[in-house]
Amino acid sequence: MKKLLLSLTVLFTINCFSQITNEGKPQSWKKLDNSQNIQAKLLPGFDLKTVQDEDKVNDGLFDRPWRFGFMHSVDFGFEQGQWDTLDNGDRIWRILISSPGALSLNVIFDDFFIPEGSTVYLYNNERTDLLGAYTSVQNQESGILGTWLVKGDSLWIEYFEPANVSGQGRLHIAKATHGYRNAETFKLAKGLNDSGDCNLDVDCSIGSDWVALKDLNKRSAGILLSGGSGFCSGALVNNTANDGKPYFLTADHCFSDPNAWAFRFGWISPNPVCATTANSTDGPTNLTISGATLRARSAASDFCLVEINSPIPSAWDRVWAGWDKTDNFPTFQVGIHHPSGDIMKVCRDDDPATKEVNAGAQTWEILGGAGGGWELGVTEPGSSGSPLFDQNGRVIGQLFGGAAACSGTNDNGALDYYGRFGVSWDNGATPATRLKEWLDPSGSNPDFIDSYPPLTTYALDGAVGINIPSVSCGNTEVNPTITLINFGTGNITNATIEWNIDGGTNTTINFSGNLAQNESEIFNIGPIAVSSGTLVINASLTDVNGGTDENTANDNASNSVDIPESYETTQVHLELLTDDYAEETSWQFRDSSGAVLYSFGPYEATTDDNTIFNYSFDVVENECYFFEIFDVYSDGICCSYGNGYYTLTTDNSTVIFTGGEFSGDGEITEIGIEGELGVSDNLAQNIIMFPNPANNLFNIQITDGNEDLDYTIINILGQVVKKGALNNGVNTITTANFNSGLYFVKVQDIATNKSVVNKLIIK
Repeated sequence: MKKLLLSLTVLFTINCFSQITNEGKPQSWKKLDNSQNIQAKLLPGFDLKTVQDEDKVNDGLFDRPWRFGFMHSVDFGFEQGQWDTLDNGDRIWRILISSPGALSLNVIFDDFFIPEGSTVYLYNNERTDLLGAYTSVQNQESGILGTWLVKGDSLWIEYFEPANVSGQGRLHIAKATHGYRNAETFKLAKGLNDSGDCNLDVDCSIGSDWVALKDLNKRSAGILLSGGSGFCSGALVNNTANDGKPYFLTADHCFSDPNAWAFRFGWISPNPVCATTANSTDGPTNLTISGATLRARSAASDFCLVEINSPIPSAWDRVWAGWDKTDNFPTFQVGIHHPSGDIMKVCRDDDPATKEVNAGAQTWEILGGAGGGWELGVTEPGSSGSPLFDQNGRVIGQLFGGAAACSGTNDNGALDYYGRFGVSWDNGATPATRLKEWLDPSGSNPDFIDSYPPLTTYALDGAVGINIPSVSCGNTEVNPTITLINFGTGNITNATIEWNIDGGTNTTINFSGNLAQNESEIFNIGPIAVSSGTLVINASLTDVNGGTDENTANDNASNSVDIPESYETTQVHLELLTDDYAEETSWQFRDSSGAVLYSFGPYEATTDDNTIFNYSFDVVENECYFFEIFDVYSDGICCSYGNGYYTLTTDNSTVIFTGGEFSGDGEITEIGIEGELGVSDNLAQNIIMFPNPANNLFNIQITDGNEDLDYTIINILGQVVKKGALNNGVNTITTANFNSGLYFVKVQDIATNKSVVNKLIIK
């Protein structure tokens, strides 16, 4: 079974230079009685159905931030909270804001001033999500400050004031946002895995000619919380002084008061998912910073440049992207973005962009090849403002709009368009409407500049990467690959890679050849027999050209894939309890070809509300099925309007899945059906392989009397090194001329074409 499920990660933070630090915690956690009763300030209700109807329209548009929450106007100051005075005269003020059903809460202060030595923290009831400490560094002339999101439906804001600055602080909250998307989990409320299946996580391979530049420029990209309730994308951009001034480039249509903006950087999945239905693993969420000042904006090329009010901490290891103002046609182009407020993604178009006018703006248009659109990946609402890079890794525009979207794991072939950097440079009449005064303070007028810090190149710089194809239910093996890439200026003629499964015994890959810069070599390390659970593969580059790699930062890689579970049953049984709005619910049960075998809905209003329905679906062995449930208002069936649920079980009442809390178009459960024991399982039970590890020979013993079998031995490069027929009883196979290492032994039933694969170690 494969589900859209996520693990919750405690969100703590780093570095005391900006708003975020993990060097302290709120004073009340130790110094005040946790049982003190503080009356919550309840946010008013709102018409979620109306908001969701608006989202159905707005989510198809690029001309605004992607909305995740409903923002309330509030009037909360020191008078609405509670003060506690400590024995030494220090004071603590706390306020509790609650909005039942919220997936997240965030606020905008319209009067924020705290004296030196004071701190502000934001956290949830469970104390699992903590923002802070905000310090006097966050004081802005405007007094406005926006915060990032805090998990849950209750938000604590705590202000600590030392006795020597008593009475000097000011705090007033003007806006509070109830995060209502996504309804499946809190992480989905922040957008994790909310984007389409054709997206590629930023660390997915899009070509060896852009790997080093991608690794550099992904450190410039960020997600922007605009207006307190919507997401856009953007990037830090360099200026000719190369001084790390925190300029952030995004789209003009993302504009709201930048004083209230909040930014997140480095939200990257550690285990990339590349245009499949699998879920991205959550990445670091702690690089957030608040507040910016507008420098320039113009609708003529839909750009907006702001300067973040606090320095970017050096510990964050950020990059300020280079740019090219020549307006020359690129060879190809790459986008890095946060679609629908999701974790960082990448897309690539190999056909040179064209210059077109779109919605009155001067833009680069992404037309794609014969199929149209992007060749790899796609953009979506929430990607607005994200950088477009040319083949040299320099910014040439920012996303304005388009019709690109996912169609399953492929894009829909529609165009996108980006405001042109070359037009933004000096098209405006004043510094407030153009880039050049801000990004070229010296007036040197270069055609282009590179990133800050620059991309470092080495004479000897090898790297490894791992790709594991997604595994559908019913599969018994997977074929991962390991890639050796040369980023150095000198050729790689030999290299050694060590790899293992789940941290087990290492296997060695020895490369001998001639890789020039940006060339790569792919090694097939499958097939690997799999069962349900998670398969983790690790790889390390241990030797390059007989010496030490000059850049060890990219010498190690790890990747994983979830293996769906299969079930032994003749029927899948569905129990469904509708909610208060049964007319919104429908479902389908499909086979692996996509054919709909069973379906129902929508149900009848009123008469079918809060009613239990039971169904049974006939299934066959060694087949994969998909149950998908839909809700027309994208709010599930369990939580906001009734206590509905659905449960899928086998003949012996084994629970396949139970749920009801979902969002978006619906939720899919993937179900694999095996035989009574399964053909492959029967085969595996009757095969014994020994000894293992082996030296000069090993044995395959067949115990079921079946003589219609053969074997194939495959090395880690995917090459067949030996094969033959098997007889009933003990079959002795010579391996004296085999190199030491890992091999795979595939035994196949010729009549059924079913097979099992076992690992064999040769000493």
